Amino acid sequence: MKQKDKTANDWLSELLLSTGSCVKPDDVPEGWMTMKQMAKMANAPESTMKHRVDNWLKRDLLVKKSFKIFTGRQIAEVAHYIKK
Repeated sequence: MKQKDKTANDWLSELLLSTGSCVKPDDVPEGWMTMKQMAKMANAPESTMKHRVDNWLKRDLLVKKSFKIFTGRQIAEVAHYIKK
């Protein structure tokens, strides 16, 4: 991989793994989105999207799964969603 092709996640992963201070973030499969990403895409507040997502989960329209991702400050498990 060329230096300029690396994402922030790649850089952080390499640094943390080389020092043994963290686990590697998961590769999130295409199509899975966080609630924050869905809210941005829908141009809606995150609080509104949370209510919509809860409703869609109850109606069995979405699948929920957690992935370890870089959140800007740390690597954390974050819920992701995809349409059934």
